[in-house]
Amino acid sequence: MSGKKVEIIYFYSNMNEDEDELSIISRRISRKRRDIDIHLINVDDPRNEELTQLYEVNIVPLLVFLTPKGEVAARLSIPLSAEDIVQEIADKINTGKLPDPKVEKTRGMILKRLKSISGRNDLTSLMIEQIEDDLMEALTESEITEIIDSYISAVNHTIRDLEAIREILKKYQKPRGSFII
Repeated sequence: MSGKKVEIIYFYSNMNEDEDELSIISRRISRKRRDIDIHLINVDDPRNEELTQLYEVNIVPLLVFLTPKGEVAARLSIPLSAEDIVQEIADKINTGKLPDPKVEKTRGMILKRLKSISGRNDLTSLMIEQIEDDLMEALTESEITEIIDSYISAVNHTIRDLEAIREILKKYQKPRGSFII
């Protein structure tokens, strides 16, 4: 990737977006902002599989912003056509506001702790994956706090709902010797 430019890797799918339209948007942004390089990556192309794995692309569209040093500064699942946001993030990278070391440290600690959860069922695995995705898009400490608060609330409600489901099902459960509750 080039020297003093913000690199943007835009992951997309042919199913959702037209490559010709994306090229037009990309050229328009590049003409306005000489400090931005945009790379369009079609996740449907098998040649891009390694790159999608490297950047842990689970959803499209996905914008990955890289600093001139090649560090991931931001990840946002928004379309490339959100040009104002693209330019705002590039400005924050150019002024050194992104990546934020405090945010990176907090995110890293949370992600590490989430990896220690066994994920014994699909619901747990799905929730962990969604939390990870949301945390990867957080740009500020307050966004991380909002994500945490939101998921704590969701987990609390889910626990109550699951307890109610268990009580209903227990009323109709037939005793079996080999079944572990």
